[in-house]
Amino acid sequence: MATTALRFIALAAIALGAFLAWMNPAILDVTNVGWVLAGQDWGPTALGLAAYLQSGDWPGTATPLILAPEGVHLLMMDGNPLLGLLLKPLAPFLPAGVQFIGWWLLISLALHVRFAWLLVEPHAPDFPSAWLGTALLTLLPTLYNRYGHANLCAHWLILWALWIFIDRARSRRWLPWLALIGVAGLVHSYMLLIVGAIWASAMLRDLVTGAAPDRRRAIAMTGVVGAMATGLALLHGLLDPPVSTGTYGGFPMALDALINPANPGYTLFLPSTPNSAMGYEGFQYLGTGLILLVLVAIVATIRARKAEPSDLRWLLPAFAVLTLLAITNVLVLHGQRILFVPLPQRVVDALDLVRGSGRLFWPVAYTMVYAAILTAYRLERRMLVLAAALVLQVADMSAMFAAIRPQTALASKPGTYGATRDPRWQALIASASAIELQPPDPHRDLRLTEEIGWRAMLACRPMRHMYVARIPRSVQARIDKDRRTFLAGRIDPTRLYILYRGEQVPAALIPRVRMLDGIAFIPPIQPAPPPTLCR
Repeated sequence: MATTALRFIALAAIALGAFLAWMNPAILDVTNVGWVLAGQDWGPTALGLAAYLQSGDWPGTATPLILAPEGVHLLMMDGNPLLGLLLKPLAPFLPAGVQFIGWWLLISLALHVRFAWLLVEPHAPDFPSAWLGTALLTLLPTLYNRYGHANLCAHWLILWALWIFIDRARSRRWLPWLALIGVAGLVHSYMLLIVGAIWASAMLRDLVTGAAPDRRRAIAMTGVVGAMATGLALLHGLLDPPVSTGTYGGFPMALDALINPANPGYTLFLPSTPNSAMGYEGFQYLGTGLILLVLVAIVATIRARKAEPSDLRWLLPAFAVLTLLAITNVLVLHGQRILFVPLPQRVVDALDLVRGSGRLFWPVAYTMVYAAILTAYRLERRMLVLAAALVLQVADMSAMFAAIRPQTALASKPGTYGATRDPRWQALIASASAIELQPPDPHRDLRLTEEIGWRAMLACRPMRHMYVARIPRSVQARIDKDRRTFLAGRIDPTRLYILYRGEQVPAALIPRVRMLDGIAFIPPIQPAPPPTLCR
């Protein structure tokens, strides 16, 4: 019992230590929302979930409060469908307008540590080695660089998939894979694609090396997973496909991404070339400690002259595809584009679902580090190698944590709103039947967009426009119509129109423009009916 308790404390220390170095603990207060409305990507994540808890079609995943009147599914807004489905039954007992990003990040780290331990512990010669391996597998910088996209911090899903894959008996059972694929499909489409690639590798292994029952089982499971994927697509509203942004190739993984921090402030030791696309979506820097560990593992394998056979080789076909998709048709080296291969527009549109393509290398990096840790366990001086790698990794990542942690500094400051401070905003929004943003380009002022959206959610008033990850085609057509109607000087007398700075207002509407907090708007002139959408 004492040994179990000490092990729990030692593993919890990894998750808690990483979280406190990375984030301000004030974000764990679910009523503390000002920090998520600062114009970052976690604003739509928090708003989507809060709107769903106010008015969601549980057990579906849509809310009518965003992109009204059609509504939007949580997946399209990076709003965490998994949390939505789990929390919606509890919504009557929760205050309106709460955020769970802080707890999601902490729980994700805890699950990450758990699966890292499950991966390394059976192979570790002793507890200290297992603990060091767990810590190293938890300190890939790619995880912490995703702070703006909270759902994509669920790298524990990758480790969960690897844990199922490495045990042939476990990987032949349906329940582990179906549970993983179901959960991944409720977290993020990229995580579903990544774990799906690992699952497909397990099926390929059974089809090639398994006995007849194994092959039949793999074929049957493929059919079930296909049906599950179809069900997830329906749940997330993909019958109305999203508009292509045409940006595949805009966020590639550079050829030197593993050793290039791509952010000058993210490392203590290695030179960095600034590159916005590579520095975020294409970011794959391993960190000095893990680079050292991988190099030691390569040298040890070469000196041994014979690599031990491993089932990890069955991941190579899928990982080759993911790597090519991550690199894209744009080759980048040392921050410079060295080659561009034009693609037909139809191919670019088809690949738009993975436009943040640099992310697809994550499972390759985790598997590489995992294999390096297992190799280190076989070394005579394994403790020295593992400890040195961990010390270097923590030292190197201290710069990254120092750069990221201030992003949540607002969590320690009172107040929710920075752009819409005047309390009259709430009554103004509550008096409208719906809120329109003109022009319908939320990037004009993301902080203003998020604050107006948050106030509208609290008042149970729908937003006709909003910053979302994916816009369904039917919604885009309606937004375009809204824009044409506004430019023609025709507006709904019950709606509130928020005008971004620099917007050219039609002459007929200029007399109706008002100002509040330096923000131009056109108020409704007719009373709206009471809200009926919310709990």
